[in-house]
This record gives sequence, C-alpha cells and structure tokens, in this order.
Amino acid sequence: MMRTFLLPVFLGLGLFGSEAVAQTQTATYVLDNVWLDPDQTHPWESPQQMTGTFEWTYTVGDFENGSGQFTELYIPWYGSDISGLTITIAPAEIEFDMIGNYHDRGLSMTLFLVTPFGPGQSADVDTVRSKFDIEQNSVSRKGSVISGTVEFDGGVGVQLTVGGACPNNVQLTVDGATASGSVALLYSTSQGSFVIPAGVACAGTTLGLAAPVEVGAMLTADAAGQAILNTSVPAGACGNFWLQALDITSCGTSNVALLQ
Repeated sequence: MMRTFLLPVFLGLGLFGSEAVAQTQTATYVLDNVWLDPDQTHPWESPQQMTGTFEWTYTVGDFENGSGQFTELYIPWYGSDISGLTITIAPAEIEFDMIGNYHDRGLSMTLFLVTPFGPGQSADVDTVRSKFDIEQNSVSRKGSVISGTVEFDGGVGVQLTVGGACPNNVQLTVDGATASGSVALLYSTSQGSFVIPAGVACAGTTLGLAAPVEVGAMLTADAAGQAILNTSVPAGACGNFWLQALDITSCGTSNVALLQ
C-alpha cells in the first residue's frame, strides 16, 4: 500500500510521548591486538596475546556510570577462569586482580586507556602506563602491555535501505530492529550529530543527522525485526534529505541513507 512520507512532524512532539523513560543499552567491546611482554623479568621470552570480550550496560545519557562484565577472557600465563578474578571495568581503565592469596600464583594488571571508550567509540591502550604482574607455579612474570585497543563491536545492528524510484515509488526497509517494536524513521537536510533531548524516548542518543531532525513516519517491526514502508515523497525531497531509523525499544540507530 502506498503512503505519503509525513512532512514535517518535529522530533519529540507526540510521537515519542510526553513522559521520559530511562532507556538502557548494552554495548560490546573486544580486546583487540593486546600483547603482554614480560620484559621486566623474562626479556628473552616472546610477547603473548591477551584476548577477551566484555559488555557495557548503561543508561542512555549516562554512559560513564554504566557497568561492565566480561563474557570471555584469556590472559597469558593465567588462563580463562573469569570467576577467579576481580575485574573492575571503567571507560578509562580496566583492572584485573586475582581473588584470594596464594603462595605460588597471583595476578595484578591494569589496562589504562589513552582516551575513554564510549558509545560506538574504541580506545587505544596506554602502553606507557599499562603493566602486569602474573605469577604461575611460583614463576612471576612482570612486564608491559605493548599494544592493544578496546574495540567497539557494533555488530550488524539496525540497517536502513532505500529502494525504489524517488519520488513516487520509494521503499524504505528497516532490518535488525526489536521484534514487534516501534521504529521511527527520522530525516534531516544534512548529516550531523544531533542528540535527542531530555523528556522524550531515547533521550541522550546521538543520531547521524543534523538539527532540525524530524519524524517522517512511525513503523512497527515484524517478528523478524523488519519494517517496510512503501511511500511517495514530494519531488523536491529527492536527493535533499538524509534518513535514519531509530529503534524506540533499544534506542539503536541505523546507518544514515540519502533519500533518492
């Protein structure tokens, strides 16, 4: 069924509701190319790679006060027993300490970051300050973290595809949304970094559009997380408007696509 793309409905008026609801998001980060060099005690040994993945859960608009948890981890000369460690994750540093006192093994390490990781943002390990002390079978290895990045893993996420022929036969397809959830199709005349203001759903979420941002339509995703809008637009809109989908449930945003 053909529908006309609504122009204009301003962001936050009615469609998003009048009551602000705290939105929680979870971001995934991967320890990428993190290498430990036991140069203080065993300079003749080769560096070993540390790997891991953690999730950071936060309230939209208050990223720095979120909480993190590793889902997988491997530390050279220690192993993969996450339960045996106290791990403190913060956007500016990640600290690892072994639980308990043992006469023949132990672990203490901090990965300091050059800049904090953030929403959709990776962070390089500070190789000047990041050190480790790992004892295994009464053999202590001390050294430096010589490389590494805390890499944001965005996965596929919400995807927006523009198809058809503008202006009369435009098909807008959203994939990867929350099943049976609401999706807002947003638009602007240019790309940018507009932050959804307080008082509306998904407040604090940064879009890929510049102000003023407007709502073109509200859709409901199916059980597979897909929503499709077949529509027509004013001829003058073709090539002059940028579109982005916003998952109202997760506050996840899609890629930005040109209406053409």
